[in-house]
Amino acid sequence: MNIQDKVAVVTGGASGLGRAVVQTLIAGGARVALFDRDGERGAQAATELGSSAMFEQVDVTSEAQVQAGIDATLARFGAIHI
Repeated sequence: MNIQDKVAVVTGGASGLGRAVVQTLIAGGARVALFDRDGERGAQAATELGSSAMFEQVDVTSEAQVQAGIDATLARFGAIHI
């Protein structure tokens, strides 16, 4: 699968399996929005991963927070593919 220049959203992307998925996507050329409740860990992860990553503090049980995260991702990367 070619993910070069695709934009992905990964929930729980700040640590564990989610973080590993983010790293794999970025290694394949994708840009990734990390959605996670842990603001400190999420911000640190995005900083460590560089310009291909962004972080939004999102609790996926909140429709408003999910929509805000989607809006921020679209504003930064222009699309969501994955």
